[in-house]
Amino acid sequence: MMNDKQLELYGFGVNDRSGKVRWLAHELGMEVTEHRISLGEQRHEEYRAVNPYACVPTVIWQGRTLTESTATCLYLAESFPESGLAVFAKDKERFEYLRWLALFGESFEGRLVDYFLAGVGILPESLRDGYEDILRFKLGVLVKELPDHGFLVGDRLTVADILACYSLRLAISGGLISFADVKGYLRPFMMRPAAEASGFFSSLTNLLEDD
Repeated sequence: MMNDKQLELYGFGVNDRSGKVRWLAHELGMEVTEHRISLGEQRHEEYRAVNPYACVPTVIWQGRTLTESTATCLYLAESFPESGLAVFAKDKERFEYLRWLALFGESFEGRLVDYFLAGVGILPESLRDGYEDILRFKLGVLVKELPDHGFLVGDRLTVADILACYSLRLAISGGLISFADVKGYLRPFMMRPAAEASGFFSSLTNLLEDD
């Protein structure tokens, strides 16, 4: 019988989208076997045999290959309903949960990733110019909607918070918002043992120390 608490994770490091899966896995008490690849290696034939889309992360769990980080997080969270990390159809907070998932998936994450990669020279600089105004506008609305303390849905951590933290981390790193704008929301997550163990907030640690 396969151990449902063992997971293999392919990614570049702690700051790419594999970070979402890594943090979630630690929240679930899973043992993560890391397969770190270098930038460009995802296009090699060996890796594309695992993930034909040549992107990260890729997860191997219970003999299945899982791709797309948000789908993977949702699937793992729903596979362990006792964790409380997922919100199901029977729950009254279901719509709010789905709304947050859609908001970060459709309005923020993809654009923020491209904005960040353009800033470090991996994608064309013109992408930053194309996205900056709309990102600043939408982030301004988001900052006002985030709770000062607590969670996006109910009284517990869910996948929605993990997606939110990933987008906010990118926005801070890209200079689109300041840590001060969202520190009330982020600080409790940054101090969670699973988040610390996963290294999810390692790029922001100095901001927490200086606060």
